[in-house]
Amino acid sequence: MNTLPLSLSRHHWRRVVSVNGMALLLRSLMLVTLYYAVGMWGFVFTPDAHGIPLVWPATGVGLAFVFLYGYWMLPAVGIAAALITWQFTLEVVPPLEAVGIVAATLMGVALGGHLLRRLIMRPRLDRLRDVWLFLSVGAVASSGLAALAGAWGMAVGLEEVRFTQTWWLCWVADLMGLVLVAPALISWLGAPVRLSRPVWIKAVVLTTGITGIAALVYSGVLPAGIAMPLSYAVFPLIMLAAVRCPVQITVTLTLIAGLIALSGTGWGLGPFVDMGLDESLLSLNAQLALLVLTGLVLNALSHEREAAEQRARHYLEDLARAGRLSTLGELSSSLAHELNQPLCALSSYAQACKRLLAQGKMDALQEALGQLDASAHRAAETVRQMRAFAAGQTPEQQPVSPRDLVHPVLELLRPELNRRHIPLTVHLPDALPRVSVVPLQVEQVLINLLRNAMDAVQGRSPARIDLQVASTRDGLTMIVTDTGPGIPPERLPRLFDPFATWKEGGLGLGLSISRSLIEAHGGQLTARNLPEGGAEFRFNLPLETHHANPNTPYSSRG
Repeated sequence: MNTLPLSLSRHHWRRVVSVNGMALLLRSLMLVTLYYAVGMWGFVFTPDAHGIPLVWPATGVGLAFVFLYGYWMLPAVGIAAALITWQFTLEVVPPLEAVGIVAATLMGVALGGHLLRRLIMRPRLDRLRDVWLFLSVGAVASSGLAALAGAWGMAVGLEEVRFTQTWWLCWVADLMGLVLVAPALISWLGAPVRLSRPVWIKAVVLTTGITGIAALVYSGVLPAGIAMPLSYAVFPLIMLAAVRCPVQITVTLTLIAGLIALSGTGWGLGPFVDMGLDESLLSLNAQLALLVLTGLVLNALSHEREAAEQRARHYLEDLARAGRLSTLGELSSSLAHELNQPLCALSSYAQACKRLLAQGKMDALQEALGQLDASAHRAAETVRQMRAFAAGQTPEQQPVSPRDLVHPVLELLRPELNRRHIPLTVHLPDALPRVSVVPLQVEQVLINLLRNAMDAVQGRSPARIDLQVASTRDGLTMIVTDTGPGIPPERLPRLFDPFATWKEGGLGLGLSISRSLIEAHGGQLTARNLPEGGAEFRFNLPLETHHANPNTPYSSRG
């Protein structure tokens, strides 16, 4: 076994450690920057005199990074939380309680990230399970612990602040910030997607519409009676994004709508400012929570529906292939049936060639060799079409004259007809229209019908087979009649079913395959008993076969 030199191995590991360390450093810097920025934004828009913000997105930033990149992000979360606590709350919260707030924030983020990883939440949020898991873990673990620590610290530092009321306000603000920010970070960083041009156009149009509506509602221009119902006009746009765009677009649009709504309310603008802190916070956050929930749930339902449709398509494709393989299993039994005639002809012509060569009849020998070659090609073409069917390929139709369809069949069957001493009368007018068919398939039908007729008249007197080709108003009709005993009446209803046979040594596949081939060309194969005795098989081929569907060159019904 080859091994790297020690110096190269050390160099390799140093390089890996250097790359991983640089990635960790960049992610940590990104986390601290985002955490500090959203924390500062939350404290800027704080209408409460005690410093309780309308929304607190910082916990959502920490949860997203720990979930995506692991526990290595916890030191950065601790640094960012300490900076925010030192700058904005140290005057209100005693130092010991401030340390407790940072520690509780770390515990909540670590516990939330651990649960989301352990329960295998997908960053794409494309399942309802992922949406409920994210909301449950965020509400209980991350936001619950952070709000508990924040309310406890403020209640200890300020005598006029009650813990129960403060915890409720902190929890609502923390949870609202988490559901606004965390889905955008998790989806963009954890499941990056390359957007196509049409998706970009939809995103720009939806962003423009949502930004315009939200800016108008929270600009303070409209009276509250108009601004309040107009604030719900963003819901249809979010719903449209959820069913037509990736989840990254949907969560970004909800984030934009939330930022505008919270910023406007923090500045004292919009329909929620006159309700007081408790009511405005509850009403605004309820509306934003409903907006986020609508986008996430609809997006997950849309993806689950698409995934179900894709699974159904794959199932149908597998089922179709299994059906083809099952049919191939049947055809393996009928391979001898299909190749028996050309192989028998090969043997007959080979024996004739030997006799003619011994007799020195070169002209007759040349004709026999030509028939030998034609029979070999026919056997090869039969195998080729069976392989094409197994691969799901469609055979190609071509315009052929009826004479060119009948003549190869007669040449192929002539040795067996002569050996059995069975006369065959052919009615083939000269002026017949051409048909668009797969020649080998129609020839195979004729061979099956004529061989069945030969078996039926064997040993009977008189023994006669007629083949009539005629042009009718509906197309080209071929009729095979014989003077045999006919078809047992009880067999007629199931005559064309696979493996339905009453002949000794028969497989019961010839007629089933023949009817499938004719129907694939847009025609129909029928059978009946003649009043004077014997049987008649008739099939027609449309002159214009644009509606034919020769997908199954060797399929069987049933």
